Amino acid sequence: MKAVHLNLLKDSERLSSSPIRLRVLAPIASVLALLGTVAWWGFLYTRIMVKEGQVSALDREIASKKAAYDAVTAKQGEISAIEAQVEQIEYYLAGRRTWGETLTALAEKIPPTVQLTKLEIPEPPPQKMVPPPGFKGVMWGPTEPDEKMAFVLSGRATGDKAVFSMMDSLETGIFTNSLIIAKNVSDEKDRSPKVTARPDAKSNMVSFEIEYRAKERSFSK
Repeated sequence: MKAVHLNLLKDSERLSSSPIRLRVLAPIASVLALLGTVAWWGFLYTRIMVKEGQVSALDREIASKKAAYDAVTAKQGEISAIEAQVEQIEYYLAGRRTWGETLTALAEKIPPTVQLTKLEIPEPPPQKMVPPPGFKGVMWGPTEPDEKMAFVLSGRATGDKAVFSMMDSLETGIFTNSLIIAKNVSDEKDRSPKVTARPDAKSNMVSFEIEYRAKERSFSK
């Protein structure tokens, strides 16, 4: 005997075969996700507003202190300029040459047969104050580290022998601290001392001039 299946439901009474739970939870989950997104964006907006307020406060504080900052910056520029001057003065002090002991010793070495008519330490060549390429500051001193100096003796003597005897006495002792002795050099301009002598017809003596290269002034600490 065959089984008989009767379908007593009307078409209007048919329901979806999807589970009831999914149909109910899906809209709820969507609403919750939307609310979560809105809450997150609200939180971010609040944070942005807070940070913008902090930035504005900092901008106002910076603006209020700009005058003081400009004053401090100007003072720093003045300090840098003064430090540059002090540094250059220190260079000059380090390069200072004293002649007191040399001149005192010279007075003891001049023989009676020699009469000095002139003693000169010529003024050095003008210092070069041209700023080096790319330099934008203020030049407070020379760009060359050394300054050449000379020591010149002029006078009369009874003869060449008296002049050379005096020169020999200036090649030892304290004189070597100030004078450069360089007789055997190939370049004449570097020779020291340079001697010029000629007969003096009026006095039957020899007029002479002796030029020594002196120790250079060195502009360094």
